[in-house]
Amino acid sequence: MPAPSPDLEALAAGLARGVGRLRRSLNREVRAGTALPPLPEAQLEILRLVDRRPGLRVQDAAAELRLAPNTVSTLVHRLVDAGLVEREADLGDGRVAHLRLSPAGEQRLRRWRDHRQEILAARLADLDGDERRAVAQALPVLERIAVSLEAGHPGSGASAARRRPVPAAAGVASPPEVARGG
Repeated sequence: MPAPSPDLEALAAGLARGVGRLRRSLNREVRAGTALPPLPEAQLEILRLVDRRPGLRVQDAAAELRLAPNTVSTLVHRLVDAGLVEREADLGDGRVAHLRLSPAGEQRLRRWRDHRQEILAARLADLDGDERRAVAQALPVLERIAVSLEAGHPGSGASAARRRPVPAAAGVASPPEVARGG
């Protein structure tokens, strides 16, 4: 595989900075706007995963999140103690437990998502129409990158990206602008 061009490297660096900063800032805003004690990001990831895949096992969660099973087990134990996740014994094998959100966990995750969406909607409302269209056009591309990363195959999206050209989005900041203003 040839070395990435300097422009591609700058784009990658700008995207990493911008996405990281957006996520951290959004999480900070959401935490500040709730009366609930904050959950560590790792516990939120477990809650999100159990919400998407009710009934999964700890080892399945560890594999999907690419974490050590004992780490996920510890996180799940804390979520169970907090009343946010429930363990259900497997009917065929009592040593295996399936994870589900408790009603409190469902409510907590729903409140987190609703508040996060309200914050983002308010920030998007501050953008002009071209900027909102640029964000909308970028979403499928960002999703494709995320799917590629989740698949765990470095560069696996490169051939697909070459087959499907990505339209240029009006108003999209260049990497240096993302770093300064994002």
